[in-house]
Amino acid sequence: MQDKRYVLCGNASAKGISEDPSRDLRLRLSGKAGHGNITLRIEDVHTKMFRGVPPLFHDLLEIATYVYSADQVVRRGADDVDSFGDGWRRDLHFVVPVRNPDFWNSAVVQETLCSTLGFLSDDQYQFDFVKLDQDHQFQEYLEFNDTQQMYGMPEQVVMFSGGLDSLAGAIDEVMNQKRRVLLVTHKSTSKLNKRHRVLEEMLAAKAGDNVPHRITVRVHKTKELNREYTQRSRSFLYVSIGATIARMLNLKSVRFYENGVISLNLPVCAQVVGGRATRTTHPRVMKGFQDLLSLVAGEPFAVENLYIWKTKADIVKVIMDAGCHDLIKHSMTCTHTWEMTNQHTHCGGCSQCIDRRFAVLAAKADQHDPAEHYKFDVFTQSRDAQDQKKNVDKIMAAAYLERANQVKGLTDVAQFVTSYPDVGRVFKYLNYDKAGQAAQRVFDLYKRHANEVMGALDDLLSRYSKEIRERTLPGDCLLRTAYESGSVVSMPAVVSAEKLPDNIFRKRGGVWEARFQGRGRHTILIQGVDKGAEYINLLLAFPDRETSVYEIAVGSAANAIDLPANTGVAPEDIEEGFQVSQGVPLGDAGDVADRQALREWQQRARELLGEIEEARDAGDHARIEEIEEEMAFLTKAMEGGKGLGGRQRKAGDKRKNVRDAFRNAVDRAIKQIAKYDKPLAEHLDNSIKRGDVVGYRPEVPIVWDVRPVTNG
Repeated sequence: MQDKRYVLCGNASAKGISEDPSRDLRLRLSGKAGHGNITLRIEDVHTKMFRGVPPLFHDLLEIATYVYSADQVVRRGADDVDSFGDGWRRDLHFVVPVRNPDFWNSAVVQETLCSTLGFLSDDQYQFDFVKLDQDHQFQEYLEFNDTQQMYGMPEQVVMFSGGLDSLAGAIDEVMNQKRRVLLVTHKSTSKLNKRHRVLEEMLAAKAGDNVPHRITVRVHKTKELNREYTQRSRSFLYVSIGATIARMLNLKSVRFYENGVISLNLPVCAQVVGGRATRTTHPRVMKGFQDLLSLVAGEPFAVENLYIWKTKADIVKVIMDAGCHDLIKHSMTCTHTWEMTNQHTHCGGCSQCIDRRFAVLAAKADQHDPAEHYKFDVFTQSRDAQDQKKNVDKIMAAAYLERANQVKGLTDVAQFVTSYPDVGRVFKYLNYDKAGQAAQRVFDLYKRHANEVMGALDDLLSRYSKEIRERTLPGDCLLRTAYESGSVVSMPAVVSAEKLPDNIFRKRGGVWEARFQGRGRHTILIQGVDKGAEYINLLLAFPDRETSVYEIAVGSAANAIDLPANTGVAPEDIEEGFQVSQGVPLGDAGDVADRQALREWQQRARELLGEIEEARDAGDHARIEEIEEEMAFLTKAMEGGKGLGGRQRKAGDKRKNVRDAFRNAVDRAIKQIAKYDKPLAEHLDNSIKRGDVVGYRPEVPIVWDVRPVTNG
């Protein structure tokens, strides 16, 4: 990671904060009058919309503008970085004047803000919020424009970038759902102004009496502040703008429209990870935005992506089915907007352009997306291998195809999760009760996408069969790469470079992963039997130690057992985006039980674990039995939560229930593990003792890595 950079905002003092004044960045934000080095302008606001903006939303928008601006000023590592080391990730420390520093400095707001931005842009964030010494009116950022007629008050705020996905979303809302919407556009470059205007006019012509209103937002920086191209924090500014405008309208949600393959964004190759992989609408980011905005609003505020389960080809079909095919060529998908010209609106080589071209082919809409609009035809043209950026684009295109080819060949969700372990980080953000259900939905999405990509490729290979056969196409164009195994470019999809211990059994994100005796790593979906995997995880952490089944059960339910320090991987060996957790994997008890009651039960469980050791030392068998009774009761309470009317569910014959539940859970988990790794399942079956006294006793001592690996 780079050395810390201080970003001093507004008139915030650097006294006692700055470590290196020569490296400090001073940003001053002003409204349309433009007296600072950053200007924020919210254009085309209708006077009927403006009802005032609460101070916390005023703060939010200014914070987001400072973050976005700093993102473009502080450079990352060199453009030709192939692996992301110390120079790529930045350490940014903001000092920001706000109207309510107590709110912004609170632990929950700081945690939500920093963790969300950290995942979004792959950087380290720290904020010190200080009292704003001179306030100003929010209207300073607004440019009112009542020349457009306003057809009633909007029902929904929709983020509109002008790409295929947001265009389809606007068409869906306006033409299919007949909803009154307000489209919010962030103008990142004046090059897009004309194209946005054309899309707006064409959509209005088709909308009849339901013409959407559009607000544009511009953040203008002085020339010397435009240094970094990745701009990964842009969506934080985007959602903050949308939420602030929604608040003006007394609305409680904003909507993004982006296809699920881009949102989930599994790594395609080693060159597109971390800060180079867009996470604009990743479910974790969306959840972070929603949590932060709910805190700012003081009530639930929704941030939605209604296209999370659509592919880009699905989205093109939405546009076609609505009779809006003529809008496709005016939409803008390319990430390299600085290369855009009137003739070439897309570069053709970036990941977004590649995805777009395959999507329109798969949707049988390529006649509406002229190839001449692309500066480079990835299918039929050669890239200069001496140009590092272009070479990376070429590798990425080949890897994009390779991943689709791999996924198309997978037959079930277990193979998918094993092949792409990164997918495990997303499950808990997808609003499914069980990881297996989320995994199946993600697999179905990627499987459908893979079939679309391979179908489009087959169509292209058929079209260009003569040129391929006669070798008149360049040897490193994508079609030759796909057709010839010995072609110039061949790059498998790379998903992980983590160093692996020989023996692993640990929770990773929303799934389990296992490795036994140095063989392949398996990602295991233990749907419905997750508790048994937790018990196995605990037993492996304490080999050759026999203990009461009630201690294991209550410790697991309460997350009250501390794993030994030598049973986890070193943090530096963990893949980017994950961290080693200190305790056992916590189940779903907190989703059912009252939080205060759960905390009290967890505390009592820890006390009982100490008391049973004292009773053993004293040989007090009667006391041991009493403690086991209470442990059994606590286990059932934490796993079962509360009954109707707040009454606690009865545990029944608690000790027998706990013994039977433990044995059955472990047996079911081992049976499921056998589907992935039969030798491991046999080893566990033979080595785990299941009775009143439980333990893991392997014939040959084995050291396991068991600490949970969590995503943030």
